[in-house]
Amino acid sequence: LVNVPLLIILAGHCALGRSLGEVSGPLLVSNAYIVIAWCAFFVIDNTLRWTLVAVSFAMYGWASVVMARWAVEFLKVAPRGVHTRRLRPALCFGLILVFGLYGVVFMWSLLGNMTSLEEQACYTAMNVCVKLAMSMAYSGIRSGAYHEMLVGMLVNQQVPFQRTEVPRENMESFYNDHQETGNLLGKPLLGAAAVV
Repeated sequence: LVNVPLLIILAGHCALGRSLGEVSGPLLVSNAYIVIAWCAFFVIDNTLRWTLVAVSFAMYGWASVVMARWAVEFLKVAPRGVHTRRLRPALCFGLILVFGLYGVVFMWSLLGNMTSLEEQACYTAMNVCVKLAMSMAYSGIRSGAYHEMLVGMLVNQQVPFQRTEVPRENMESFYNDHQETGNLLGKPLLGAAAVV
């Protein structure tokens, strides 16, 4: 109930630039279907249990459709040259897929095909892998944005290139002052041979 909202905010708001208002719908619905699915484990009546499961998966379907629309809309409006243009929607689609895999594990356990310990081990392994993959992808998105910003700043700077004449006596003085530094490196100072 804490991890899912963080992942949805990361994929929807941070990566795709959706408003928190847009993200809140699937976020709340996702938390609700998790609680409803969890309640299905404690219901004795089979009809009510499978109704809760069906409602839970229907809510997952709705949230997934909304999240998929975010990704598709991002691809439509994002210019071709935008950094990580494909990674951002992939993050959202990957999250939809992972939430579906959580559902498969849930169903497998509900049908009695795995123990609660095996189910917990699956959830734990998926949690670690998903968080690692999401953090790596989001780090790539952020570093790409910073790289693009820095390149834009450097390219748009007006740096005058001027060549100035340095009097020969000033160059010889510079060479004499720094001769020891050049010798420490085992090489003459760059351009020193041309000066002397």
